Amino acid sequence: MSLIKPFLSHFVSVLIFFGLVSMAQAGGEAVNEKTPLNERQKIYKTLVEQGLLNKGRQLVRMVHVCNLVIDKKIYPVIEVKENVRGAQVPRGVPHIFILDSSLKYINKIYYDIGSTPLYCKDNKLYWFGYLMINDRLPEGNVVTFTQGGRKMIVSAMESNDFPSQRPPQ
Repeated sequence: MSLIKPFLSHFVSVLIFFGLVSMAQAGGEAVNEKTPLNERQKIYKTLVEQGLLNKGRQLVRMVHVCNLVIDKKIYPVIEVKENVRGAQVPRGVPHIFILDSSLKYINKIYYDIGSTPLYCKDNKLYWFGYLMINDRLPEGNVVTFTQGGRKMIVSAMESNDFPSQRPPQ
């Protein structure tokens, strides 16, 4: 029994080592390919440079939701929430920026706190909850983008019928 314990201990250590090495290799490739922190910093910098963030508000959330594909070109969808400073009750101003592949501003959607962008599939952005664009009907939970992201069409779809989403990018 005394010889088996050190052997098992060494065997487990070797398994853990190889498991960690293979995890690091798998994760390392993804990290080297695309570093989320640098991407977030780049997106934030470009939003500031283009004057897209309100200087009178506090940025509390910035998320790269997904990428639209419109006419075979990539358009990042960036969700931003800014708090109104000095409000007695915290009030947020949520909006979506549609950028082109060089991160230049294309379009903006203000939306109600009760809805949230979920994911993209081709040129459509699917939402949790309903929204109106520019306070105009129709109200819906799917926004279809055309004309390089400049034209938006809102439609409604049963959320159980949403297409399958891609694995996280």
